[in-house]
Amino acid sequence: MIVTSLQNLGFTSYEAKVYVALIRNETATVSTLHDDSGVPNSAIYGALKKLEKKGIIEFQNTKPMRYRCIPPNEALLKLKNDYADECDVVFEKLNEIYGESASETSKEHIWNITGARNVTCKIIQMMEGARKDILILASSKPFRTIAENHASLKKDYTTIIGIMNRKASEEGISVRVISSCEDEAKKIQNLVPLATVRVNSIEEAGSEIKSFVIVIDDSEMLVDILKDDDGDTDLSAVWTNGAEFSSVISHLLSAKWEISEKYAI
Repeated sequence: MIVTSLQNLGFTSYEAKVYVALIRNETATVSTLHDDSGVPNSAIYGALKKLEKKGIIEFQNTKPMRYRCIPPNEALLKLKNDYADECDVVFEKLNEIYGESASETSKEHIWNITGARNVTCKIIQMMEGARKDILILASSKPFRTIAENHASLKKDYTTIIGIMNRKASEEGISVRVISSCEDEAKKIQNLVPLATVRVNSIEEAGSEIKSFVIVIDDSEMLVDILKDDDGDTDLSAVWTNGAEFSSVISHLLSAKWEISEKYAI
């Protein structure tokens, strides 16, 4: 288990096994590490060199050479800081490349997003970028319900509600929600007091809404699609920041907004 976790942090299999073996010993020789880790002698030297380069082990120039780990909390802090520094460098470079490629084309695209966590991360990103207006058409099976059934999404749901409140109270951004039922409208209004909530209960038979729509500033749109297979609910979505397409959807939602009834507590 710990070997797998270390591999997830970027260790090779041999590095992880040697490191765990070294943790178990106050100091150790290559022979001891071979016995404890099962890593071939010929591969242990390479693994030790890489661990030394990471700055998480030390060695003593004796015969035979002896090795020891720095305290795990110090080692993990160093790895964490090194990883954060690398992420900053990578982010800066990738952002430059992304900016260059984005400026080369104005063609509108629609992108698919799969997986509940990926969808919620996109929603958070969209709402954080809102400058004028957040318009939401809430599903008959709202995101709140899905979050209750997915432990990993509860924090995301709380974050989304927090962003809506902050945008409305601190930045003066319009937050409008069209709900399909009064019960859900009440919950939304209680959670986001400054949001304007309306109820659109007019639905044709068999037309239960299986998705919800978010439009940001008339220029960015996400349609969330609920997949409910044998009781296992998951999310996927389509997203675009194409101004023309988003504007059309925003116009349709605004029309739905006009015919919906204002919710009153």
